[in-house]
Amino acid sequence: MSALPAPLRRHGARPLALLGATALGLVILVLFVYPAVMVVVGAFRTSSPGFPGEWSVQGFVDAYTEPATYELLWNSTAYSFSVMVISLVLAVFFAWVVTQTNTPGRRFVTPMMVTLITLPFLFFGISWAMLGNSSTGLLNQILRLVVPVEEGPLDVRSWPGIVAVAVLKITAINYMLMLGVFRTLDPALREASLMAGVSRTATFFRVELPVLAPVLLALALMGFVRGLESFDVPLLLGAPAGIEVFSTQIYDYLRNHFPPAYAQASALSVLVMAIMVVLVVLMWRFLGRRDFTTLGGKGQRVELLDLGPRRYLCTAAIVAFGLLALAFPLVQLVLGSVQSVFGVLSSGFTLDHYRTVLGEPGVISALQNTAFVVVVGGLLAVALATLIAYIVQRGTSKMRWVLEGATWLPWAVPGVVLGLGMLWAYLSVPGLRTLFASIWLVMLGLIVVATPVAVRLANAAIAQVHRQLEEAARVHGAGRLRAVIGVVLRLILPSLLAGWLICGVVMAGELAVPVLLSGPGSQTVPVVLLEMTESGRSSEAAAVFTLMLAAMAAVLVVALAVRAVGTRVLRARPAPATLAAPTTEPSPLTGSVPTAAPAREPSPAVPIRTAAEGD
Repeated sequence: MSALPAPLRRHGARPLALLGATALGLVILVLFVYPAVMVVVGAFRTSSPGFPGEWSVQGFVDAYTEPATYELLWNSTAYSFSVMVISLVLAVFFAWVVTQTNTPGRRFVTPMMVTLITLPFLFFGISWAMLGNSSTGLLNQILRLVVPVEEGPLDVRSWPGIVAVAVLKITAINYMLMLGVFRTLDPALREASLMAGVSRTATFFRVELPVLAPVLLALALMGFVRGLESFDVPLLLGAPAGIEVFSTQIYDYLRNHFPPAYAQASALSVLVMAIMVVLVVLMWRFLGRRDFTTLGGKGQRVELLDLGPRRYLCTAAIVAFGLLALAFPLVQLVLGSVQSVFGVLSSGFTLDHYRTVLGEPGVISALQNTAFVVVVGGLLAVALATLIAYIVQRGTSKMRWVLEGATWLPWAVPGVVLGLGMLWAYLSVPGLRTLFASIWLVMLGLIVVATPVAVRLANAAIAQVHRQLEEAARVHGAGRLRAVIGVVLRLILPSLLAGWLICGVVMAGELAVPVLLSGPGSQTVPVVLLEMTESGRSSEAAAVFTLMLAAMAAVLVVALAVRAVGTRVLRARPAPATLAAPTTEPSPLTGSVPTAAPAREPSPAVPIRTAAEGD
């Protein structure tokens, strides 16, 4: 095929490219759009998924005439709003401390937040269910040394408890999204205010904080959406105390009713989806109309604010947050997993809980299933995301944005609703019913959950590779596929490996989707942990989670080592002569001047861009 003229090669590749884009679009529709549509369809059915039934609105009548539904609406709104406000305030505070002040210990904040992001919500739910136990929790035992009470005084199974625990995770996410904006604030704004006689603190609140308003509002909407999606923490901490939100009530309809109330659960899910879609659309429209420019034209060194003695209060806040979000929960998990009697330090320590869980076939199966989903599912999610991102970044059709927009649907659909939608979607098709309760269906659900994150990462990676590198390769005779693999994929491979790791972490810690889709032989570790926690086997649950965290840490270390070695090898290896750009300028990759084979040199009269104009 390389002997054909370039125009013939381009025209011959177009049908294949169109066919590939069509196939990819069908995959996106089946994975992302079809389950959401089937949730709406299921709300009008009188039968369970996969069984014959009639069309009816009885599910809506039962769900929306129930007074508890409107109590759920209030509970969910109050919970989401509280988590959003508190986490946003804390994120602004920590970002300001790290980037604008001379607080001792501020360098440890970012690594701490990154660690918190990698930990699943299930970690916070299980560890704080143990840590805040009113009678045997480690934190309550420490507090009772000072406060003369027989039980408590901390009760994590309450409204303040579930809000506080959810805030720990959301604060870390908001902080990482906000940190870059704080670091790139235009110093000219600050200097102008200071020259006008305004104090440094007043400048922050009157000048810099208003500049951040678009980012803050976007994060507020995002935080509210995350609050509505929350499932793990409300289920583990709120449900035992009778506190219900939308996600836990949908789960209750499916798990604690016989037969499962699929129509009522679907009808309630439709309301949740409508609210989420409105919020996401508002966030998109708001972000699209705002200018987020915070960089000036002249780089300047930021003068850190000297807080004086108050800087030690900020250090104390950093330490307190680290203890509550990371240190205490980790210590409680490890300690609880080796205590002979949970919560009783005098009972001594033992490894029997580890021997017990490692001897249970269900736990071993869950560990194997989780490893399979993380490795295979994570790889498939990254591969799918890379295809979508390449079409979005390099394509010219307006329909490419539809592909990316479809991948946002899981962000607008809570995990428990997504699981319900996949039940309707796959059990309603005779040929796909065999997937029910299998590890393959669980993996598909987790791929849908992880793909939005992978698409964002792949988009950022591909955007950093200039089109001219591909065009230079094609001018030298490389086909489209070879140019993509030899240039783009080679350069973004370290980022894709990092994306694979992140997707694996997301899949390993997801509870809402596997708890609805898994069966006895396809359970993942979060499902087993939920069953152990609900049955009162706290020490065994702590042992399983400790093993899971140790495995995740080992994989992280190996991945970082592989990424570092891979990046060094890729940078050291020179590009093949057939892919070298016909230019006398230094290569942006190696800094040297590439030398192309004489037979491959294009005519100087033909500009480089001609090779890509017909694509």
